[in-house]
Amino acid sequence: MKVYAPAKVNLALDVIRQYDNGYHELDMIMAPVSLYNIVDIVPASQTTISCTNGMIPDDNVTQKMVRVLKEKYPHISDYAISIEEHIPMKAGLAGASANAAAVLKAINDMESLQLSIDDMIQLGKQVGADVPFCVVNRFARVGGIGEKIVPFSTGGTFRILLVKPKEGVSTPDAFKKWHEMEISHLDVDQMQADLENSDLEAYCSHMGNVLECAAISMVPSLKHLRNEMKSLGLRVMMTGSGSTMMGFGNMRVLKNARNKLHGKYPFVKIVNVG
Repeated sequence: MKVYAPAKVNLALDVIRQYDNGYHELDMIMAPVSLYNIVDIVPASQTTISCTNGMIPDDNVTQKMVRVLKEKYPHISDYAISIEEHIPMKAGLAGASANAAAVLKAINDMESLQLSIDDMIQLGKQVGADVPFCVVNRFARVGGIGEKIVPFSTGGTFRILLVKPKEGVSTPDAFKKWHEMEISHLDVDQMQADLENSDLEAYCSHMGNVLECAAISMVPSLKHLRNEMKSLGLRVMMTGSGSTMMGFGNMRVLKNARNKLHGKYPFVKIVNVG
């Protein structure tokens, strides 16, 4: 069975506080984009996971997802899982979580588990903070550590330019650096209202990600990339904990920036949001 695993972007990211267990309470707006990994999953005598880029950690999120399902449903099969990767790693695009959510949905169908979306959210949050959103996979306000998801409607999709430099950003390090900095909270309510009203210009004037300054302080080349994209007429914000920068503008500006940046950075792509 082949399934698609869409990437996500953070259209807003605020950190509210740190819980006693070390996790952070977040207030975010997330949306899927037209960038997909392709996951092929078939029953097998033991669970194996392979990837076209050859870089799969031993205890990866997809492996954990299968393990959580087998602990809850011991009768289900093991699976051979092959991932054709198109989502760059350490990019703030939730590639690993997208894979895990796609596998969760596929096994739900293949094993006739009849899990609801809420059931899958509860299972997904056991293996990764972004997995619940990747299960829902639509514009949503996301809270808690990622498990509180309230979808909302917009006037439709729009396009952005994604640019990822060679360097990645460690999520734990980004949060650690955030604690050392004084960064004001964002008006995520306003950003949501802008998106619901399909007012992209207003959204761009309010958008923000409180981890962006932390990431730039750790990876100075991100500041150069951000400034370079701005010089090409884009409004720019980092997604997630980085290192991908999102560029907003009309299609002419997006295409011009893509053409200028293609070849300079490992990943440059125009995608649909929503």
